[in-house]
Amino acid sequence: MKNTLFILGFALLIFACQPAKKENSEEKEAVEKEVVEKPADPKFVKLWETDTVMTTCESVLYDGEGNRLFVSNINGQPLDKNGEGFISILNLDGSVESLNWATGLNAPKGMGIFDGHLYVTDIDRVVAIDLETGEIAKEFTPEKAEFLNDITTSESAVFISDMSLGLIHKIENGELSTVAEGVKGINGLLSKGDHLMTLDGMGLRSLDLASNKFEMVNESVTGGDGLTVLNDGTYIASRWKGEIYHVAGNKATLLLDTEEASQTADIGLNAEKEIVYVPTFFSNKVVAYQLER
Repeated sequence: MKNTLFILGFALLIFACQPAKKENSEEKEAVEKEVVEKPADPKFVKLWETDTVMTTCESVLYDGEGNRLFVSNINGQPLDKNGEGFISILNLDGSVESLNWATGLNAPKGMGIFDGHLYVTDIDRVVAIDLETGEIAKEFTPEKAEFLNDITTSESAVFISDMSLGLIHKIENGELSTVAEGVKGINGLLSKGDHLMTLDGMGLRSLDLASNKFEMVNESVTGGDGLTVLNDGTYIASRWKGEIYHVAGNKATLLLDTEEASQTADIGLNAEKEIVYVPTFFSNKVVAYQLER
């Protein structure tokens, strides 16, 4: 009788434990599934690089209509008014279509295409180069200008940053005006609807052009240089010292860190194919990376 009761009790104990084991197993599978399905961070894969003929290259601009890349080459120091700066055109495979497409510039930097012209910052002036001829067709000189740097374009205007004076200028209907002052460390600009995205000393911010008020987007990439936007509304931002980030909301993922072996200045982007073009400044070449995510 005692043996029978013992066996019966043991069987009941085993039966009672079965649901707990199953439940624990299901929880473990759920955790494992969650880990597996977590999306990987985006990363860069190098596609190509040019020869070292892009002398002190500061900016790359992707021209989707022309299927080409414009590269601004300082060819000296950032504030040298020596007339030695030039604009090159690259094919999308990195081969050189025209090394000296536009010449006679003074440390050219940021670029933007507007109304059949390539607008380029040139220290204290902005030049508009005819896309057909490569010749300077127009010139704009702000009343206050020391270190004009980046350019972005909207449907109706061209915006220009002055890194030294903390100013943002606008060219609209052929007229120059100043739309923002006191923007410490301003460099990268990006037109986005009725807002202007800025990379400055505080990080990535959004300027409402109607109210002239800034809103913080991401505080991670302070002192940034180049700024581009992907089709999903996230950003690729560079720091000159050799860092490039993918910025999504308040998250910034480091995509590239050269540890200052070369610079990462004003980057260009083919948003459709998610290819980023990096001017390496003193390394004198352009490098293309595929964004994988």
